[in-house]
Amino acid sequence: MMNEDPRFRHLKKKIAAFAAVALAVVIGVVLLIGKENNLFAKKYQLSFTVEKGTGLTRGMPVKLSGFRIGRVKSISLNEAATVDVVLQLDDKYRKWIRKDSTAKLVKEGLVGDAIIEISVGTPSMAILQDRDQLAYVKTKALDELADEIGEKVKPVLIEVRDIIGYVNDPKGDIKQTVRNFNLLSKNLELTRQKADSLLMEAGNEVGTVSGRVTALLDDTSATVNRANASLSQVGEKLPSLLAHAEKSLGNVEKISSGLKNVAETELPKVPALMKNAEDALGGTNSVLDATKRIWPISARIPAPQEKQFVPGDSHD
Repeated sequence: MMNEDPRFRHLKKKIAAFAAVALAVVIGVVLLIGKENNLFAKKYQLSFTVEKGTGLTRGMPVKLSGFRIGRVKSISLNEAATVDVVLQLDDKYRKWIRKDSTAKLVKEGLVGDAIIEISVGTPSMAILQDRDQLAYVKTKALDELADEIGEKVKPVLIEVRDIIGYVNDPKGDIKQTVRNFNLLSKNLELTRQKADSLLMEAGNEVGTVSGRVTALLDDTSATVNRANASLSQVGEKLPSLLAHAEKSLGNVEKISSGLKNVAETELPKVPALMKNAEDALGGTNSVLDATKRIWPISARIPAPQEKQFVPGDSHD
């Protein structure tokens, strides 16, 4: 059947060729993966000892300045009950790891994976050789950091609790201050209302006073206008009045001079005239007395009655 069916001809050769191709593909993939992961690069080993292996796992990455340079090869417990950690590193990074380089367990970010971080050594120091001991710097684990932070935060929380209790105390200063502030706010509101009413009253009074002042100013203006008119009239009539006054003064001066002349010429004659008048009156009285003594006349003249005095006071 194999000789008669053409599909089975050269079957062994085909299987061998397929197997060879598949093997080549597998070898190529392995080589590619090994190259990408530095599986075929030259390696060397460094080790360090820690008190506890917490956080350390086999195969965890080892980094230098953020670049991966190897892995943790093994973790074992020694006779002193401490943990020996062996690192397998790429030989090409050997030049940066020296006697003063240190290894420590860190986390990439807050929630990242744990890694072994190796510090760059001083160029003047000697390079670490294969299977040399590397110094380890202990770092605090999360629980230790949490305990430390808790110890630091605890006094703060106690103070916050005391402050909250002090603030919430009904008899405390803050509550009393708040009450006083509320009372002051109410009093300020009442004061503001009173001030508003006073301002309104003052505005009304100012309006009234302003009206009165305006009226007074109007009256004053009218009075000033009348005074100005009177002054203008006086100013117009004053020259003529002054002229009449000058004429009157001239006449008065003339009359005064005439009276002076009359007084100088006529006054010396007055005493003589008065004496003559007295003599004439005396003669007349004598004639009348003589006439009254004549018989027919004296009978007809009634006798003079005595003068009756009416008593009175000094004011009369």
